[in-house]
Amino acid sequence: MSFPIALVFHFNQHTHEYAAIASRACYRGLLNVLRAHPDLKFNLHLSGTLLRALNWFDPEVLNLVRAGLADGQFELLGSTYAQNIPYACDDWDNAQQISLHRAVLRQLFGVEPTVFWNAERCWRQSLVPIIAAGGYTLTLVEDHILRAAGLTDPVPVRTKSGAQALTCVYDDPVFRERFNYAAWFGRRAQLFNYLETFAERPGSDRFVLAYAEDAEAMGLWPWEAGYLPQATWAHLDRLLDEIEARGAFRPIHLSTVRPQADVAALPDGAARWMDRALLRADAPYHEAGYENWFDFLRRSPKVQYFSRLHEVVRTNLRQVGEGRRNAAVAQPAATAADRFYRQALETYCSHQYEFGCIGVGGRGDWGWENIRATFLYTRLVEIAADPQPRRWIEDLNGDGSDEQLLCDGRQLVVLTAYGGRLLGWFDLVEGRQAAGNPLAVPWAPYGEGASQQPRLKPAPRRWLPETFDADLRPWKGYKRKEAAPTRLGRYLTPELFARDSDELTVYFSPPPPDGEWRPQPAQTGALNDWLALDEAAELPPDSFLDYRFEPEGVVSYLNALLPEARLDKRIALTPDGVQVRYELQNLADRPRRVRWRLASELAPDYVEMLPVGAPALQPYAPGPDSAGVRNVATGRAVRLQASRPWAAQAHQVHLLGLNLELRFEFDLAARAAEAFAVTLRVVDTRPDS
Repeated sequence: MSFPIALVFHFNQHTHEYAAIASRACYRGLLNVLRAHPDLKFNLHLSGTLLRALNWFDPEVLNLVRAGLADGQFELLGSTYAQNIPYACDDWDNAQQISLHRAVLRQLFGVEPTVFWNAERCWRQSLVPIIAAGGYTLTLVEDHILRAAGLTDPVPVRTKSGAQALTCVYDDPVFRERFNYAAWFGRRAQLFNYLETFAERPGSDRFVLAYAEDAEAMGLWPWEAGYLPQATWAHLDRLLDEIEARGAFRPIHLSTVRPQADVAALPDGAARWMDRALLRADAPYHEAGYENWFDFLRRSPKVQYFSRLHEVVRTNLRQVGEGRRNAAVAQPAATAADRFYRQALETYCSHQYEFGCIGVGGRGDWGWENIRATFLYTRLVEIAADPQPRRWIEDLNGDGSDEQLLCDGRQLVVLTAYGGRLLGWFDLVEGRQAAGNPLAVPWAPYGEGASQQPRLKPAPRRWLPETFDADLRPWKGYKRKEAAPTRLGRYLTPELFARDSDELTVYFSPPPPDGEWRPQPAQTGALNDWLALDEAAELPPDSFLDYRFEPEGVVSYLNALLPEARLDKRIALTPDGVQVRYELQNLADRPRRVRWRLASELAPDYVEMLPVGAPALQPYAPGPDSAGVRNVATGRAVRLQASRPWAAQAHQVHLLGLNLELRFEFDLAARAAEAFAVTLRVVDTRPDS
């Protein structure tokens, strides 16, 4: 009888452009290898934040997953949406995270998983009812925690807390290391010797061993170290060939596992990899000054700071959600306020990304700091419950800078004095969003807040795979011998290398291409004025401007920072949109040449765009005097028109948005002024509208 093993691959990145790199350096090749072994069963977990990113950057990865699901080869695990460590978080947060991740899996794959991936493997018994209430019956628990509970063999066990129970499967770090060693260097003997010691033990027909590892180990980690991902894919392919040929070890879906014994309660425990990394200076994610993960959790300044911030945001979320009939993620949204509450929950969950883990996040990290954007959506819930025409000032996104708000009873626009830019545009009756981008994590520090444009910096280009085959024949010229432990040794224990030769075969990545790489922009807002006079460089569009509210619902911004010029920018709502009136005055005694780029990041029907991805947003040009962005999934578009002709227009893909740029060029006489207007409207482009 073959010995059951569970092969579990955990895919996780933030909603960030690094997901596109991970896809090329890892996910495509890994999934191709797994699909090349259709008779083997694999367990996959994909985080909610990564799913949002992959749907944008590389939906083919999701299609590979869907194909494996359809063939019965893959099984999906559920988890927390953003891989926050449940042990480190409030259980109300954990419940929202689990519910949201399940909703996204249902939306994208139509599945209802029963196996739970416990983020970073930290355990407390009080998680049992939280996980079970989320619809799960089984999870993975590291070996040392199970042994501390009295388990001597790797048999699946059932543990209870109150009336709820979970089956726990033996998550084996030694299995994990030896599998990685085989996949990285093609050395498989230690792995199979280890598995055979379990298979030969009495009662092994009741055992289940799990290899549970970050999918990034199968390509991205080697690529980061300067190695060729194709080498890992080729070694993994041969490893799976040998598993099939031997027939002694049977990869299974975890959902088929049944408990063989009961354990009253498991002790608290932390992931072994984090405890080791805290004590080993060269380890990935090392943070100095802590004895173990529990010490880190108690004393880390970033954990303390963001725990307090989470408490403030959570309190606001719960107060706003209390009494809402359809507040929970699992239920259909009934009103505009319900829709905004859903956005508040996803914004909150998304920005708890890997909270509690060592070596990630902290002050200045956009993926953590912008949890403050949750305040915008909870405020929208309140406003949408009773929308009234008014205008006011409020720090709506919680970044410490006041926004200027215009509301006509249906529309609400959120403006910032940093350039008189449009940060958000909402329909309070239907609960829709035309501008604003809370989930995208730009490749930039958070800085002074979310009101200014993210400060993106170019970097040297790096080589990335263009093909995703597990074939090393084209790469023979990159084959080398390298002394152990190699640059991947920091992921492994020294004992592994002591059993093998002093040199290992590796494949180096090709040299990087020339030039620099520029991150994809995000969170730039709309109505960005990039102005240049004569031969001078463009001025940034987010300088802080004086502003005032004027009669008839106008907010006026004065840009006196231009050299010998002044720009008045007056914004008001119209019955069906937003109008911006510009007046540029030349204060010089000579004519000036004006170059002006008006750039707007747009995402009409933002929520409906997310499950479709980048193909949902397309350029929209209904006529020679109009330009815009259309959501082809819903038919709604944002259309821009200007009272003067533009010289050119262009669209640029942003992360979770499409940027429309109108370019104006004209001459301005000495001491003269030029005025023109731009209108933005949300239009329904469906044929029957």
